[in-house]
Amino acid sequence: MRQHLLFFVVISQSFLGIKVQAQEAWTLNACIEYAATHNIDIQRGQNALELAEVNTLQSQLAFLPSVNLNGGYYWNFGLTIDPITNTRQPGSRQTLGTTASTNWTLFGGGRNYYQLQQAKMNEVAAMYQLQELSNNVSLNIASSYLQILVNKQLLEVAEGQLTASEQSFKRTQILYENGAISKDNYLQAMAQVKSDEGASISARNALVLSKLMLYQMLQLEEDFEDFDVVAPKVDLTAGAMRGYNDEELMSSAVEKQPSVKLANANINAAQYAAKLAEGGRYPSIAFSAQLNSNYVQGLPYFTDYYTLTTYTLVENPITGSIDQVPQEINVPDPNSMINYTVGNQLMDNWNQFVGIGIQVPIFNSGQVHSAVQRAKIQEHNAQLDLRQSELNVRQTIERAYLDAVGALAIYDASQSAAAASKEALDNARTNFELGTISAFDFSLSQNQYIAAESRAIQTKYDYLFKVKVLEFYLFNQITL
Repeated sequence: MRQHLLFFVVISQSFLGIKVQAQEAWTLNACIEYAATHNIDIQRGQNALELAEVNTLQSQLAFLPSVNLNGGYYWNFGLTIDPITNTRQPGSRQTLGTTASTNWTLFGGGRNYYQLQQAKMNEVAAMYQLQELSNNVSLNIASSYLQILVNKQLLEVAEGQLTASEQSFKRTQILYENGAISKDNYLQAMAQVKSDEGASISARNALVLSKLMLYQMLQLEEDFEDFDVVAPKVDLTAGAMRGYNDEELMSSAVEKQPSVKLANANINAAQYAAKLAEGGRYPSIAFSAQLNSNYVQGLPYFTDYYTLTTYTLVENPITGSIDQVPQEINVPDPNSMINYTVGNQLMDNWNQFVGIGIQVPIFNSGQVHSAVQRAKIQEHNAQLDLRQSELNVRQTIERAYLDAVGALAIYDASQSAAAASKEALDNARTNFELGTISAFDFSLSQNQYIAAESRAIQTKYDYLFKVKVLEFYLFNQITL
């Protein structure tokens, strides 16, 4: 049953490999460029940047006056206030009220200006935060990409060893059938073939899983079976890092890092936030204007008036007599009453006002003082964040350089060990075929060779990755 399962896996994975080869493989740069537009985390970062841009626009519009138009139509029942005569009137009526108003802050302690500058700095911070997020995604993609290359070469070693074991087993079988070797050696050679088959399947599965990890990280829409990557040609010598430990280059790299620029932008934003809080201590001056009109259902309207003289009885303080004082009043002609339309009433009932108001803060329960103190503390924290960010980046670059130097030394040593193990394996194979060593000793040489070759491959790409990480921090990019 196990042999059938292994056979199925080998056949299915072989078919997968044939199908992938027929498709265009992905380069590291293509993976990074695709993630820049499709990665969900990066898209969230872009949304954060767009939100910051919206806040900046809103802060710019805060310099303009506000304009509002209000109105309402109402049904009144019982005793109500007539909005035209401002008297209490019985009965039901319908009324309409409209108001147009504007308010414009002429001076507010510079708060609008500082709010705009803070919004701009927050927008810059969002941009650098997006760059930092993109860089982290690029590093993760490069790590997964290189792991695929590692697993590809490990699979080549495993398949090559399986082929060599199968060829060796064929010769062993001939020797066993001719009585040249014992059955134990024959069975050990067969076991070695089965062991190498399992190692080959494991290596293939590891390759598929590493591809799946990068495939899922890129969130691709194409079929997974069509996904593969290109193995680039790279420089794995000590010359690849020449000049990378230069102090001037390192200082320049620290200043260019998005995390450091982000911290600087946060300091500027915090400084404007402190000035914005300080603005609460200054008086504010605002211009306001309003335009109102009303309509009342059933209000009489007359086009003609006539003069009526009335007399008022008034006591003369000197003589004590009662005098008649005439007074002329305009009385509407009942015959001239017409329908008082909504439009006519609104036009006749306009009233306006303009004014300038000032508000001087005297005591507000310490709210402004507390806001200023909090803003100053946040500014100090932002300065500490900058120092910490610069320190982290410098330490990361220094550690990355030492890691790359150490990885190069390990890679050189593993290359020598792999070459020696290969030579030892060739000698062991010759001696085994001559019958001077046992199958166990030959199997031990094979395992030692596989371990040395695998170690050489892993150290090769470990060194490559660490060099690329160093270049990423020094030049803010990663390429193969």
